[in-house]
Parts: sequence; structure tokens; C-alpha cells
Amino acid sequence: MKVIGLLSRKGGSGETTVAIHLAVLAQQAGLRTLLIDLDPQHSAADWWRAREAETPQLVQTGPAELRTVLEAAETDGVDLVLIDTRPSAAQDAALVAALADLILVPTRPTILDLRAILDTVDIAKGAARRALIVLNACPPPRGAGEATLTGDARRAVTAFGVPVAPVPIVNRTMFASALLTGLTASEVEPGSKADREMRALWRVVEKELNHGKGHVADRPGAEDRAPPRAAASAGS
Repeated sequence: MKVIGLLSRKGGSGETTVAIHLAVLAQQAGLRTLLIDLDPQHSAADWWRAREAETPQLVQTGPAELRTVLEAAETDGVDLVLIDTRPSAAQDAALVAALADLILVPTRPTILDLRAILDTVDIAKGAARRALIVLNACPPPRGAGEATLTGDARRAVTAFGVPVAPVPIVNRTMFASALLTGLTASEVEPGSKADREMRALWRVVEKELNHGKGHVADRPGAEDRAPPRAAASAGS
């Protein structure tokens, strides 16, 4: 079982949006996927309750129970866990970083947001875990390249000592509108720009999880597994 921790010490980074979209894409790729909602605001859990599908599974819990939930998930045959954390809680971030195989640090591309992730980057480094900074809510590109703000942000964070995902996620209304109905952009409008960006990010994440060795879903039998049981759902 692989564990991805999404960490951001600053609110409004889009951490929950990224976590939900990656969880759905992982499930679509044939992985038994569990989304753990550690945020007291329970945004991911609220999304799950509005959702008709029972997958990916979701568990709403607190930091004190996290290890127990992860142990139960591994026993139950879950392939991938994504942990959505609350902003500003350094203790929670340190706990998740210690338990994760990969840490994703979403951030908006503004200078104030970039400065705010320095503590999170230090936590990832301290835990000696693989990590990626994800530029999120970026302005739309102009022409063939990235928007100027996005490119400037990418160059700025090279000094942080943590790689940046090559795929920026643009600020698109599709993400927010899809989540309101318990869906994702990939489910509402397959092939849209929002869908393509998240799928590209998922491919990057897959490679990081496997240390560049193919896809997580390429393991024998992954695509043949039954969907997760609904027992480990929100509030369980």
C-alpha cells in the first residue's frame, strides 16, 4: 500500500481539490483507493456524501486514529491512500509526513503563498520523504507556454530544494462546480482542459510513487480487483 500526504500550512491552496481529483483518477486506474479526511472542516467528507458512487472510499478521522486507520486499510487490501490535512497544523503535518511515501505540497503561484510553504517543505525534508510542489490555481496560459506568474513561481521554488511537478493546475471553475455535485472535473467533462491537467498530474504522481518505474496500476491483477467495500466510508 502506498500513502500520499497532501500538506499545506496555508489555507486556500486547493489541497482538498487536488486530493479528491487524484483519488478518483487512481480509482479509475484500477487501484483500491482510500481518501482520509483529517481536516476538521470536513470538505472532502462533504463532497463524498454528495457523491452517488461509493468509490473511492473515504474515512473521516482525527490524527490520533490515523495510524490505526492506515493499518486497517492495508489489512483490507487498499492500494493507495490519500490524506487530506488541515492547514496551519504543524503537528498534523509532521505526523502525516512521517507516514507517507510521497508528500504533495499544493500552492498558489503568488509570492505570499510560496513563502508560506517553506515550513511545509522543511517538514517534508525532515521526514526524508519524496515530495513534490504542485502549482495550483494558476492563471490560464497565454499562447503555447505557461502564464508569466506560473513560470516565475516555478523558478522561485527551485531554491526550496524540492522538485516542482511539471504540470501546473490552472484556476478553472470546472473544479469547483464539479465538487459541488460529488463529482470531479474528469467525471463531469472528460477530455476537458481541467481533466487533462489532473490526469497529467496523476501520471507524474504515479511515477513518483514507483520511483519512476512504470505505473502503480501495472501490478498484476490490479485492474481485476473488486471495488472497495462501502464499510470504510465517511464517518466510519
